[in-house]
Amino acid sequence: MENSKINNSELETMRAQITLLKDKLDKETIVSEKLLRDTMRHKAKSINTTAWVGVAASIFVIFTALTSFRSLGFSWWFIAATILMMLVCDFFTWKYHKDVNAKTMNSDLFTVAKVMKQLRDNYKKWLKYSIAMITVWLVWLSIEYYIQLNDCKLAITIIIATLIGAAIGGFIGWKMHKSVIRNAEEIISQIQEGEETDEKEA
Repeated sequence: MENSKINNSELETMRAQITLLKDKLDKETIVSEKLLRDTMRHKAKSINTTAWVGVAASIFVIFTALTSFRSLGFSWWFIAATILMMLVCDFFTWKYHKDVNAKTMNSDLFTVAKVMKQLRDNYKKWLKYSIAMITVWLVWLSIEYYIQLNDCKLAITIIIATLIGAAIGGFIGWKMHKSVIRNAEEIISQIQEGEETDEKEA
């Protein structure tokens, strides 16, 4: 009888310890998920900030096309093409980023990972198109300068200066492009690591 009481007491103690351990693990899981969500929201905010900077830059280019380009005597065809190119860039920026929002970040992790993978893949595909557009635009810009200045040496000097400026702008754009891809991949990686941890614990 005495042994039975001792065994029951030990059993109750073990049950209490298991319950405490389970509660502790549940709390750690909640904290870990909260940290993951906070990190994802921070990275998503950084991704969208990059998009807004790109839109602001396109608005500046459109304004420049309507003022400075016209005052230099550039053709309306070139000005229209410049504005159209910027609007196309803005459209695809909106299309790629429209699902990177608070609603998505609060959704299930599968949805978040899917959106981030789509964003990453879209940015990688967009790079080749953007390089082609900018190359054509720079060639056309150089021709416009040459026609309007009617001075070969001055035109070459300005074109070289423009290309240097374009190279600097391109480098900044490349860094922004890589930043979006890196943040998207980090979110995907963190979700995958979290899933692997959950599977091991299970």
